[in-house]
Order: sequence, then C-alpha cells, then structure tokens
Amino acid sequence: MIRQFYIADNRLLTHILFWAGYMLVYTGVHFQGGESFLYYFLVELPGLPAAMLVAYINMYVLYPRFFYKKKYLAYCVSALLLLFAGAVLSRIIQEWVTEPLFLPKETHPDSIFVWYMLFKGMLWFLSPVLLLTLVIRIFKQWFAQEQLQQEVEKEKLNAELNFLKAQVHPHFLFNTLNNLYSLTLQASPAAPLTVLKLSELMSYMLYDSRSDMVPLNKEIKHIRNYIELETIRYGNRLDVSVNVSGDITGKLIAPLLLIPFAENAFKHGVSNEMDKVWVTIDIKEKAGWLNVKVENSLTDDGIAAPAKNTPNGIGLQNVLRRLQLLYPKTHQVELKKEPDRYMVDLKIKIA
Repeated sequence: MIRQFYIADNRLLTHILFWAGYMLVYTGVHFQGGESFLYYFLVELPGLPAAMLVAYINMYVLYPRFFYKKKYLAYCVSALLLLFAGAVLSRIIQEWVTEPLFLPKETHPDSIFVWYMLFKGMLWFLSPVLLLTLVIRIFKQWFAQEQLQQEVEKEKLNAELNFLKAQVHPHFLFNTLNNLYSLTLQASPAAPLTVLKLSELMSYMLYDSRSDMVPLNKEIKHIRNYIELETIRYGNRLDVSVNVSGDITGKLIAPLLLIPFAENAFKHGVSNEMDKVWVTIDIKEKAGWLNVKVENSLTDDGIAAPAKNTPNGIGLQNVLRRLQLLYPKTHQVELKKEPDRYMVDLKIKIA
C-alpha cells in the first residue's frame, strides 16, 4: 500500500490547512499597515477559488494526462489556458462579489478583462500555485514509485526467505528419518526416545519457526535436541560438547539459522568416520554479537568435507544465503579446513 502523508492522517484537514496557510501568506505579503489585516484579506480572497481551480486541475487532470505521459507541449499550452481561466475567475469574483459586498466604498467597478490585472493574476498569484502543485505531484509520483519498488523488493525477499526456510524442513527431516530408520532396523530401544525428540524438533520447525524471529534460547534448545538424536545414533564413539556463554536472555535470532552448521558437522565430519569422532559447538554472546563456532573431526582425506569458502550441500548453501538476506553487513562467516578438523566461525549482530 502506498503511504500518504496527511496531517493527523486526515486528507480534508490537510487541504484546509494548506489553503488557510496560502491565504495567510499572500495576505501577509501585501499587508502594509495602512488598512486593517481584514481589508487585505478581502482583497486577496478572490484569488482563492482561482488558486484552488488551478491547483486541483493541474494535479488531477493536466499532470496525469500530459506531464506524466511526457506530452510537455500539450501540458504547457493547457497550463497557460488554465492560468488564464483562473485569472478570469478571480476577476469575476473580485468585481461581482467581494468588492460590491465587502469593499463598496474603497473600490469602483472595472471591466473583467483588464489585461494588466489578468496578467498580474496569472504571473504573480497563480503561477506559483501551478509550479508548487506540479512539484508536489512529481514528488508524490516519485515517492509512490519508490514505495512500490520497495514493496516489490520486500515481496521478493520474503518469497525467497520462505522458500529457503521451507527447504530446511524436508532436508532436516530426511536426515533425522534416516537415523530413525537405522534404529528401527536394529530394533534399538532408543527408537521411542528418537521419536519423542523428533516430535519436539518438528514442533519447533512447524510452529515456532513461523515467526520472523525467535528467542535465541529456543534455537539453542533445538540444536541440543538435534545433538541428542545424533548421540543416540552414534553412541559411544561420538564425543559432543555444547558450550553456551554470555547473556542470551531476551536475545532474538532468525529461526532455523544455526542448525545447518550442526548438521554439516555431523554429515561431513562424523558419518564417514569409523573411529572415535568429536563435535564441539561454542555459542557466545558478547556486546550484542553472537559468536557461533562449530568444529568437527575430519578424516585425513577429508573428501566429504566442503573445501574452504566453497560449501557443498543444501544445508550450508541455504543458511549462507539466508544470512545474506537477513543480516546484510551484520554477519561474518569463516569456513576453515585443516588436516584433522573442519571449523565454521559465525558472527551475527543480534537484537
């Protein structure tokens, strides 16, 4: 919706105040003190209907029909005719209404077509109104286009974010269901606990993640639930530590933003290992910045691990794109591969 700027959100009040200001300005310019302020107000009063005629026809007829369509010659000719019509209207009101009714002793009747008076009205009284309303209309059109462009960009951004968020759900569910499938094949007693944890994870993804932002402690709990599922799957050969420090109370973050880094650590650093493996996740809040460091063990060949600055897989590509959209210029990501470990170091400015 295009935003309109009106005083107290009232269009009629805005127009009334504008024309009241117009009359005060013109009366004040000609007020010299020889007569009362009311006298000069009545002298200027005939110009008000003419000015309103010029203003509204210019804004709502001439501008959209000619100026906006770049028919400048037609606009200039029409504007001159409009100014002349306004000047004639002003003279008619002056000679037939205001002077006979309010100033009969101070004035005398004149012809409507006193060319000096007509040109004076066109140039001095009505041309500024024409130019001012033209500028207002141009600015209003420019502002409306800017708002429309911003709305389009916002809609595109929201559509892309919703698409990326939707990708998180099947990707994560696919990995977790694979874990559950392995447990059921083994008739493991851990299967019921896995179903329970999966239920909690799905509840977070389906309901909490609908919000644009979620409490940081909920996102961290989501990571802990995921790790518990992976711990059930890998058993004693997996060593996992999650460390949280700093004040995370009341801090907000985009939902499902951190879990892909944990998933990546297990997918590329744990699932291909046969010996004892490890994953370390450090989450620290300091001075409004969230630092998330995820490290995992890596085989000597490191074939499955993404190379530095070239993340593979849906999960990392997704989260890096979401970071660009949600935290432009307020995040840093470093991907570092070493012979025996892989590290992701993320910094985000959070509220």
